[in-house]
Amino acid sequence: MLDVLISGGSVVDGEGGAARPADVGIVGDRIVAVEPLPGADAGRTIDATGMTVCPGLIDPHSHSDWTVLANPTAESTIRQGVTTEIVGNCGVTYAPLSDASAQTVTEALRANGYPEPVTWRGFGELLDAVAGVGTTQNLAWLVGHSAIREAAEGVPDRMTALLEEAMAAGALGLSTGLEYGAGRRAETGELVALAGVLARRGGLYTSHIRNRDAELAAAVEEFFTIARAAGGWAQLSHLNVRDQTGAPEGAWQWAVARLEQERTGMAVLADMTPFEDGIGLAAGLLPAWLLDDGAATAARRLDDPLVRQRLRRDCDRYWRFVHRGQWERVTLLNSPATAELEGLSFPEIAARLGRDEWDCLFDVLRAAGPDLGSVQLMGRLFTEGHVAEAIRHPLFCLGVDGYTSRVDGPLALRCKHPLFFAGHVHYLAHHVRDRGTLNLETAIHKMTAMVADHFGLGDRGRLRPGAKADVITFDLAGLRENSTRKEPLHYATGVTNVLVNGTVVVDDGVHTGARPGRHLPRRS
Repeated sequence: MLDVLISGGSVVDGEGGAARPADVGIVGDRIVAVEPLPGADAGRTIDATGMTVCPGLIDPHSHSDWTVLANPTAESTIRQGVTTEIVGNCGVTYAPLSDASAQTVTEALRANGYPEPVTWRGFGELLDAVAGVGTTQNLAWLVGHSAIREAAEGVPDRMTALLEEAMAAGALGLSTGLEYGAGRRAETGELVALAGVLARRGGLYTSHIRNRDAELAAAVEEFFTIARAAGGWAQLSHLNVRDQTGAPEGAWQWAVARLEQERTGMAVLADMTPFEDGIGLAAGLLPAWLLDDGAATAARRLDDPLVRQRLRRDCDRYWRFVHRGQWERVTLLNSPATAELEGLSFPEIAARLGRDEWDCLFDVLRAAGPDLGSVQLMGRLFTEGHVAEAIRHPLFCLGVDGYTSRVDGPLALRCKHPLFFAGHVHYLAHHVRDRGTLNLETAIHKMTAMVADHFGLGDRGRLRPGAKADVITFDLAGLRENSTRKEPLHYATGVTNVLVNGTVVVDDGVHTGARPGRHLPRRS
């Protein structure tokens, strides 16, 4: 007898095979049959007539670790069929911690709606804390280089020890964010030394590389240098090139060609995001000389007109198009201290305040004070053609680079963009159904088995006997993003049923509140 029978649907297996009519039988947390099952006896039957049945989606690049404690039921992403997320990306995780960084993390998590003090310090303790809360989704965790560097105060032996501890606790590997914060201060040699731990432990190296415009070539070569030292298992995060920021003609095509060349000796892939716009931290625009003494000090220094004058020249590491006067490409997304300005472009803010855009940016950051690092901007970063080209490329899996959110509570105030509510559905509704950027089977493969195979989660991401029963049903024609830039706080609809480890967590479009998710550790 089956525990669950999904009958009458069109099965897309996740491995690239053509859609076909079949039923899916589940016992416990495993799929036991993918074939016609007329008359099968089951404790629960889900009628998927007219629906697509496919593996649960796997996001290869997520920051949901920062919201899972406040939103363990993954309200926005589970409704899109995302059953597994790779978290801990871009070097920024909330373990390991020093006493000083623990206070900063406590404040950041509280702003997201998690009221409890941070009691953990080590990475394993963090995983225990999350397990104690329970999650609807499966999570595979990377440990962040920036967190390690800050906890170890940059001492090489201590950084190595903290990475060893995280790997022993079940971290999938190490992530870096080299365009901002502590990661920006790290030299290649420091990262190569840490990569040796990954090589010994069989860990993954992922990177938000140091530059994706004028210095893209050097940043890509640095990535490959570190990846080789790590043993050759790597993920180049969101490999895209920002529009009109100084990248040479053909820079992205060159980077992809290098990726193809290196795959002869390494297991390396890249990922892409679904929208032409992207979200970034305003602090990413600021140079290290302003940030080295902490956010509160940096904010106070913005009172000095000479500091502001110097910043107009030195704020050039991130979103360089503002130096060309293209402020219309930048919108203030999240700034609690100046919430009345959220959703406005910087020319609109400048008109309202009677100041130029640079001073408006500095005013917003000054008002944020010690929370300067949490101010978020939205930028029109990419062309539609570039996004489509990357999505189609066979070496790119499809991620969102956001985090799971909800339409109420503190998170609703911090996630005012469709990325958080409809990013995954956008691939299927916009790029597959409406634009034909790629076909359904290919898109599902790039969001399931391709990710599972590369990240060492091989018994997920596919519909076949023996695989874990992470399964979704959806109506492609009826998929609706609902979330817009003007009215972002709406959940996507059209994903009718979601099972995680054989447990129904979305039932006919309704979240059940179940938390069957698991930590997915690195496999030996």
